[in-house]
Parts: sequence; C-alpha cells; structure tokens
Amino acid sequence: MNALQLPFTFNAALIQEEINQFKKEDYYDIYNPSVMLETLWSKHLIKPVGGPDEIPEFLPNEALQKCPYLLSVLETFQCRKETFRIHTLEPKASIRPHKDLGYSFEQGLVRIHIPVRTNDNVYLLVNGERIKMNAGECWYCNFNEIHEVKNNSDEPRIHLIMDCVVNDWLKEVFKIVNPI
Repeated sequence: MNALQLPFTFNAALIQEEINQFKKEDYYDIYNPSVMLETLWSKHLIKPVGGPDEIPEFLPNEALQKCPYLLSVLETFQCRKETFRIHTLEPKASIRPHKDLGYSFEQGLVRIHIPVRTNDNVYLLVNGERIKMNAGECWYCNFNEIHEVKNNSDEPRIHLIMDCVVNDWLKEVFKIVNPI
C-alpha cells in the first residue's frame, strides 16, 4: 500500500490562520540532499522532554501553545508522536526521489500528512503513483518507498507533518479504513 486516507478531516483555513502568526524567520531551512537549499522550510511544534537515559516524551512547545486548533489536531492522535511540524515547499520547488527508511506502518513508525495549502499542480508520487491530497484531509503514505514531491504551482505547498509510533489505537484507525 502506497497511501491511505485516514478518517479525519481538519479545518485547513483555521490551521492557516493560526500558522499565519509565524514569520518566515521562525522557520528553518531543511538540509536534505533531496531538496535544493532554501526551498523547504519547517517549524517544529513539539519538543522532547526527559532525561538522557529516558525515551523522550514530546510535548507542545511555546509556538504550539499559541495555537489552540493545532493543539486539538495533535491531541486527535492517541499515540506517541515523535514530530509535529509545519512544512512549506516553495513554489516551483521539488523534493527529488528518495526513501525515508523506517517510515512505514509495518515498521512501527508512520508519517501523517495534513495538507493545509495545496492545489492540482502539486504532485506527490509514491512508487510512481500520484497521491492526490486535498486541504484538510489526513493521509498516511509509505515513505519507506521511493517518493518525491513537485510543486509546479505559483504558491507554497504547506502541510502539517506528524510522525507517530504505531500502537493499538493507530492499528484500529488503519483497520477501519483498510480492513484487510
């Protein structure tokens, strides 16, 4: 399975309204060999808490505490989260084909995407299959497979991205939409 739409929808306009409070300087450029510099920006919304000998628990950071709707999105997912961030891919930018090793349901870590701002000229391909995501939808993609993104539009592509550790709750969610 390359992708699976999950049974959650969120108010993309409200998310956009909350993230509009952040300035470009609040984001950092993601260094990634699959992306040209200064085309993919991120802002983390949770921070690790715990001692050096503990598995960290990730809790809302100061930025997320200013965003009650985003906090409710995070709390929808009843599993441990390892990241919750805003990703912005600049207009005409792309992420070259690559794999994010270990990010599959079968391996116990899933990457969830919630598009906030997108359009028909944004292409996400997983194993060559286009995954069409609309604003406010919630998607799992198997990023352990070869995938790429092309923003062929004149506006930024903005997604919320959450990495979740698979637990019984998440297994039930997947079973509801993919009862195999």
